[in-house]
Order: sequence, then C-alpha cells, then structure tokens
Amino acid sequence: MRALQIALLVALVAALAACGGSKNGGGAGLSATSGGLVADVSKPQIVEGPEKITASAQIKVGGVAGKHLTLEWGLVDALQGNESQSEIVVRRYVTTRKVVTHEESVSIPTSKAFKPYLIHFVIYAPDGSYLDSVDTKEFGKGT
Repeated sequence: MRALQIALLVALVAALAACGGSKNGGGAGLSATSGGLVADVSKPQIVEGPEKITASAQIKVGGVAGKHLTLEWGLVDALQGNESQSEIVVRRYVTTRKVVTHEESVSIPTSKAFKPYLIHFVIYAPDGSYLDSVDTKEFGKGT
C-alpha cells in the first residue's frame, strides 16, 4: 500500500511539473517580475457547498502597460495526478503600469467531485509561456 501511495505522489508531482508546477505543490511556480511585469497567482481557497464547489485565487497583474495575460484553470485528479479536463480560460487581462489585485473564482457541481480533486490556476504570458500558478487543497469524496 505504501508503494502505491509513493507511486501516486510521484505521478502527481510529474503532472504538476508538466503544467508549470505550483507554489504550494512543490513546483517551479515563481512570480513573473522580470522587466517590471507582475503576474502573481496566490491564496487558493475552496468552499464546498451542498450544490457546488467554488475555488478561488488572488491574482496580481501589472507593472508594464499593454501586456495580454491569460488566467486558466484545470481540474486535476488528485490521486492520479493528471488533468481531468483541458484548462479553461477564467479571464484575460491587459496590464497597466499600476499593479492591480483581482479575486477570481470558478465553480463545479458537487456531484462531479466523486473522488479527490484539486483545482490548478495558472497565468500565461502573451506568447503562451508559463508565468505563475497555484493549486487548491484537495476536495471531494475520499479527501
């Protein structure tokens, strides 16, 4: 049983590394601040209700005017470490010199959380390259 748990943990770490990692998942999630650009994803939260599960994260963007950034989210199978769906766009930002903070959230029906999941928020640069990400804690049946 212990070997299975270790194998699942290794698979989860490999999957998160493939999608950019996360600050709280041990990946390479660093804030993008090169050249004055700020793109930070932090403070993930989960609220489990009777009908829906809502995940949220704090997003800080700005520092350089006119950059087009994209925030996406993905539902990740916490046991197998792979995405259960393709990433979905939450919001597109056009940055200003002023750094602004946004609270973004997504919801899924509680009925879809029939096993342990987590939600991965990730922000991408205009060229599609990874800037920063964060994962929620695990939720759903079996957590």
